[in-house]
Amino acid sequence: MSDDPDSGSIEATDINAAIRGTDPESETQGMTMKSTLTPTGTREFIRAISCAATPVTIVTTDADNLRWGQTVSAVSRVSDEPAILGVCINRRSPMNAAICATGAFNVSLLGPEHHVAADTFAGRSRDGRAPFTFAEGEWADGRNGLPVYADSVAAFECVLHSVTDIGSHHLYLGEVRHVVHTDAEPLLHLRGTYRTLSAHNTEGQLA
Repeated sequence: MSDDPDSGSIEATDINAAIRGTDPESETQGMTMKSTLTPTGTREFIRAISCAATPVTIVTTDADNLRWGQTVSAVSRVSDEPAILGVCINRRSPMNAAICATGAFNVSLLGPEHHVAADTFAGRSRDGRAPFTFAEGEWADGRNGLPVYADSVAAFECVLHSVTDIGSHHLYLGEVRHVVHTDAEPLLHLRGTYRTLSAHNTEGQLA
């Protein structure tokens, strides 16, 4: 239900769209930056976008009485009114058919102690656990009957609003029907590794 991880993303990427750079060099805030984007610059794009920290989540659904889950870092707030969440999943993943069949999905935001669960649903074997295993005691049913990670930092229960085919991925917009949240810190993905906020505490600084 997931592809092999690459250096820039939790799930592997297969971007077909060409990205063209116009100037060989550009200057940003007094810093000279060399443009490396070309029509075949997929790997450079992935390396560049991996500089942006993203939340580590597990997207879940249930189709034909079978639970499905996949670790996804491409999750974003799209709208507040109505509450809409955006989720991108590689088009090669069988998770796509499950979400479309169910018409709903949940997003569980993981915390720093949830590395094993994140790896499990990214298709890796960890601590003797087979990939994509819903471990007993780690999961509960949300109000919509779909799986929610029981110890998640936050969880979002969504009804499928729309799906758009964009290059290597499908973009799902989900209308959020129910949320739960805590004050715990999230697990982040940055430059191909897991990170936390603790090392750089910015408490009290408004964004």
